[in-house]
Amino acid sequence: MSHAKQLHNRRYLNDYLEIINREGLPGNVKHDLCLEVQNVVLTTVQQVIEEALEEELRAYLGLERYEHLPWGRPEELTRSGSYRRELITQYGPIADLRVPKLRRGNGDLNWQSITRYERCWGPLLDQQVMGYCLGLSLRDLQEMMALTLGEVLSLSACNRIVSSVTARVEAFKSQPLENPPPVIMVDGMWVKIAYPSEEIKADARGRRRYAKRQHKRVMLSALGVWPDGHWEIVHWQIAEGETADSWQAFFKELQRKGITRETTQLVISDGAKGLESALDRYLWGVPHQRCLFHKIKNLADHLVFNDLQVGSAETQEQAMREAKRARKKALLAEASWVYEGQSAAEIESRARLFAMIWRGREPEAVANFWLHFHKTVAYLSVEIDPSLHPLIRTTNLLERFHKEVRRKQRDIGMFQSERGCEAIWYLLSTRESAKQRAALQNRP
Repeated sequence: MSHAKQLHNRRYLNDYLEIINREGLPGNVKHDLCLEVQNVVLTTVQQVIEEALEEELRAYLGLERYEHLPWGRPEELTRSGSYRRELITQYGPIADLRVPKLRRGNGDLNWQSITRYERCWGPLLDQQVMGYCLGLSLRDLQEMMALTLGEVLSLSACNRIVSSVTARVEAFKSQPLENPPPVIMVDGMWVKIAYPSEEIKADARGRRRYAKRQHKRVMLSALGVWPDGHWEIVHWQIAEGETADSWQAFFKELQRKGITRETTQLVISDGAKGLESALDRYLWGVPHQRCLFHKIKNLADHLVFNDLQVGSAETQEQAMREAKRARKKALLAEASWVYEGQSAAEIESRARLFAMIWRGREPEAVANFWLHFHKTVAYLSVEIDPSLHPLIRTTNLLERFHKEVRRKQRDIGMFQSERGCEAIWYLLSTRESAKQRAALQNRP
């Protein structure tokens, strides 16, 4: 039987955790002392939550406990003792939390400390969602929850915990930006998402379910850069491909969020197909910066290796490979040198020198280099601190974020739904935004 199935066996789980604690972990604190500390912490947590509930009820009634009114009170404003509830917190389970109640109308009470029917305290679930965001798979989340709950939740229950951020995802995507960024970079990343098919299969428990099939979808993303140097993911959208219609639908949503021709000074992309028509429709006249990294990297696809100098090597084939590698390295290095200039005039002067040196040996690469050359220096037209030029002349910021998502996708194999995919996208973007804001606040 697999580890995933045996986890639901209480004896297996207890033995499994005991062996880890005994042989796998350092054991810096004695077990008895840990239990004593945990009991004290739980007692304190229970006391604080119960006091918070009493304070909420006191504010709701407008009366102190045991305070009497000469004209009496309706049942909706009369205390009726309390009831006991089990509450699981990040500090451990509280078996008998005392929750005050009324004689009538308890359903109208909107507690702030705990929600109605809540069994797992909010901070506990937030911690588990953050763990999932940092790289835990759903099966890893099962084991982490077991350390606190003492039992193993099903994968579907763990998935519901992660999907609980769906409401925040929709709110984030629909909320207009208070301060639209002057610079945005856009790109698409291919992801794997499972969709139900028409085929019906029986699962391990004999239940009939629609079989899921993996499909590739592209996540179109926009990242905003502000003049103070911080950046954030501002929008994303799942599409079947990077077509003109998909990009137009994407930019329509960006426009609804407040990103318009009047607020945008520069758009950065890697030259995706179908993007130009969307820019012409929604951001007409806004300078379009072509990512320098992709521009220079693509030169290698146009090498013809004329007049190749083959050095000495053990075999002719090996010598040819080394010569081609040296040619490619030299050409890309000199193409990068072109953009080390500080002004458009200096960069263009270097570009002409680069073309003069390489046109005879690599005519196709030089021709591709000059294609849309003006778009590679569009970043110089933005009125922004020159120290930020390295951030706005490539799509590296967005590529770096995509790298985090790819790492997560490798951990889980594929996303089980579009909703789950967007939840992960939101959690990771929130984390990256928080890191940016924290770095900005701690600048000297």
